Amino acid sequence: MKKVLFIFIVAMIFSNRVDSQTMYFSTSYKQECWWNESSGKYENCTGNDESSLFKLNSEQTMFHHTTEKISSDYYVSKHEYDKDNDVYTYDVKSDAGNTYFFIIDLKKNQVRIVGNNKTSNQKTYMHIYTVKKSWTE
Repeated sequence: MKKVLFIFIVAMIFSNRVDSQTMYFSTSYKQECWWNESSGKYENCTGNDESSLFKLNSEQTMFHHTTEKISSDYYVSKHEYDKDNDVYTYDVKSDAGNTYFFIIDLKKNQVRIVGNNKTSNQKTYMHIYTVKKSWTE
């Protein structure tokens, strides 16, 4: 019993230490897919090599995303772990005032961003970034 309690305490300390670190996701590829209401799936995907860096602060209250062309901040209003799909989800608002849904999928090495295109009749799209490397500091 003492051994189980010790393992539990060590696991809690370790998980708290990891949770309180800044997380980085370096990406190498980006896909853009569009939601099809009829099929209930994302379709018409196009992709290209694109390097970028996502940084999630230690409090998990803000993402910073840097690409070759632009740098944006996203403020987290809600985040949770989706146990059924084994992903971390974030409701965010950009520094430009747009709302998005971020999904961190560590098993598939992906950062996914779901949003609505304001110039295209509010069509829903998803950007899928392939994570090349992730780390914490």
